[in-house]
Amino acid sequence: MADTAALAAVLMPMMRDAGYRMDRSAGLIAAGGIIAPVIPPSIGFILFGVIGGVSISKLFMAGIFPGILMGLALIVTWAIVARKDQVRVSERVPLRRRLRVTLNAFWSYLLAIVIIGGMKMGIFTPTEAAVVAVVYSLFVGLVIYCEIKVRQLYSIILAAAKTSSVVMFLVAAALVSAWLITVANIPRQIVDILRPFIDNPTLLMVMLMLMVVGTALDFAPTVLILTPVLMPLVREAGIDPV
Repeated sequence: MADTAALAAVLMPMMRDAGYRMDRSAGLIAAGGIIAPVIPPSIGFILFGVIGGVSISKLFMAGIFPGILMGLALIVTWAIVARKDQVRVSERVPLRRRLRVTLNAFWSYLLAIVIIGGMKMGIFTPTEAAVVAVVYSLFVGLVIYCEIKVRQLYSIILAAAKTSSVVMFLVAAALVSAWLITVANIPRQIVDILRPFIDNPTLLMVMLMLMVVGTALDFAPTVLILTPVLMPLVREAGIDPV
């Protein structure tokens, strides 16, 4: 949601001025936001790893290539469908300016390399990587880009605490639901119901159920509630949880 909101605020006015259809542009930006839970560092992977007992580092590494493929698929699709729009081509930005902007963003790009590289080399755990990311981002914002002022730190920390508390309440509620589901032996019953479909390597029934649930339930509760229910089925089918 944050990715979609940030991109929409910047790109939608530009796309409107350029002559792109607004409904199609909104679909593109919304679809682009879905890449965020796949490209690491991903909150979804962390939630799934904790609830399902799966290596978060392996999940992060496994998400890079699918995320890139999702991005390439959007690029190709947009290149095809946008040909029908009467678009006003913007003035081409000189190569020197593009290189300068890219160089200025170097410290931002470096964050992903620090997180993935640090976990891959065993320097820190995924939990510690979150602390490293916060400290690194704070340093870059305060010292290098000078976009964050010391007087703003209190409001930033307060906003982060509010966001984290919402997620923690969701986690707490989902863990209670997961415990009730386990006590009621629902996972075993679901496995028995779907056993005829286990031989299907795509587990079509599970994917259809996730698609239906995903249209109504938010991302985090979906992961937190359904992971303990579906994980026994996945393991019995012999599918790698990663």
